[in-house]
Amino acid sequence: MKNKKRLAQILLVFVTLIWGVTFIMVKDALNDAGPFAFVTLRFTIAGILTLAVVNKSIFTLTKTELVGGFTCGLCLFCGYAFQNFGLIQTSASKSAFITSVSVLMVPIILYLFNIQKVKMKVWFAVVLATIGLYILLDPRGGMINWGDILTFGCALGFAVHIILQGYYVKKKVRILPFFLVQTWVVVGFSFFNSLIFEPIFAIWSPRLISALLVTGIAATFIAILIMIWAQQILNPGETAIIFSLEPVFAALFAMVFAAEFLGMWGYLGGGLVVLAVAFGESG
Repeated sequence: MKNKKRLAQILLVFVTLIWGVTFIMVKDALNDAGPFAFVTLRFTIAGILTLAVVNKSIFTLTKTELVGGFTCGLCLFCGYAFQNFGLIQTSASKSAFITSVSVLMVPIILYLFNIQKVKMKVWFAVVLATIGLYILLDPRGGMINWGDILTFGCALGFAVHIILQGYYVKKKVRILPFFLVQTWVVVGFSFFNSLIFEPIFAIWSPRLISALLVTGIAATFIAILIMIWAQQILNPGETAIIFSLEPVFAALFAMVFAAEFLGMWGYLGGGLVVLAVAFGESG
């Protein structure tokens, strides 16, 4: 059991590393495809792969899997749409740090809707994250932009998705068919919006194809399968602490591959956000 837990931890770190590198890849790829078009293509790849695994189970979808998959898929669509539009106007590092706040938004939303009480340590973590974000965004210096604001919408979308998915998983839905419905809901909404709002669907460049293969196969299909398996072994606190590494990897890759530097205060603010996420969801 100890070796299984260690393997789960290592694989989740690998998942956060994949997610970390995708921020800079997606930011570059959005030069060749609109935000809606990119999400359409990314989730089409993941949806086809999931369909191949699910196979005949698609014909036995339950009402809960359909309704839950549609609802959660709509939240995923909103999250990725906000994230991609935000990435056009903000840095990959900032986007990753702001997105990570979704972990802390979950207990706050549960508290506001009188679903769950919030521990004092979570409130402390929220204050710490707020201070970190203030330093990271530096509104006094005019550094905050629409991309940052849109990314907060992404964090909110992912937070609601976490809550709803947790609710439906407890209803004993089958994970793969449930995820399959979500992927095609994301594809449907993204493609529809792309047709309406984006005059050019995509320019097929090497960087776009590379980003689609990494995000569609590794960061969506493989990563989610690993996450589902690992969360059966690790508790939520352990998982959240590992996931707080995602913006650290994102900042590292952005610095190495795109010469994207946040500066001393930016990294200090980002570090406080990571610390807040890890502390607020530990134990």
